Amino acid sequence: MTDDTEVPIPSAALPAPLTIAQIKEAELVALSRAPEDVLMDRAARAVARVVREELVAAGQLVPNAHVVILAGSGRNGGDALLAGALLAQDGADVTAVEVSTSAHARGKELFDAAGGVLLNAIAESGLRAADAEVKTADLVIDGIAGLGGTAGLRAPADHLVSVIPSSAVIVSVDLPSGLDADSGEVTGTHVTANVTVAFTAPSWCLVTAPASGAAGRIVVADVGVDVV
Repeated sequence: MTDDTEVPIPSAALPAPLTIAQIKEAELVALSRAPEDVLMDRAARAVARVVREELVAAGQLVPNAHVVILAGSGRNGGDALLAGALLAQDGADVTAVEVSTSAHARGKELFDAAGGVLLNAIAESGLRAADAEVKTADLVIDGIAGLGGTAGLRAPADHLVSVIPSSAVIVSVDLPSGLDADSGEVTGTHVTANVTVAFTAPSWCLVTAPASGAAGRIVVADVGVDVV
């Protein structure tokens, strides 16, 4: 991955929430200064760092931990796949499940190169294999939908989320999938995370009830996107 600088993760009070439009505007400015790959690699390192911390806190060694990634088609899924590549390099047993026809191309390439196992849950055979993987996960990375996602999960993601064992730690990227980023309302199936890793600033759903009840602990990672 590019740009191997350590990503600072503030532990102080959360910054003020931003709307999707505000976050995307700030990202456009950042993308004029740094390639998208650099920003995604920073995000991936932040997610991987949180996953390592959560596994250790749960008494689980990172090597051989069973990590399952639920990856959608956007950059959110790409961040999750890139984080999975880093965890696979650490020796974790990492399986990624595509919940759309195709996930982020570069994320898939680097995940595969790191030795991760990739499944696609769109086909029935892939869904059965994914079901078995999710049911035995120590930790699930939720990269199904990002800030632009709509409320409520659709098949096959809704089924896979429903079979996550209660013992598994869930780390969501950006927001728990199935929530509307700009609203505190909850409609339809959604992820309930133990930890949510947001970038730059939390979206409104992370700090507004009742949606905020699905966010768990919120970590805001600085990936180099400045908010004016």
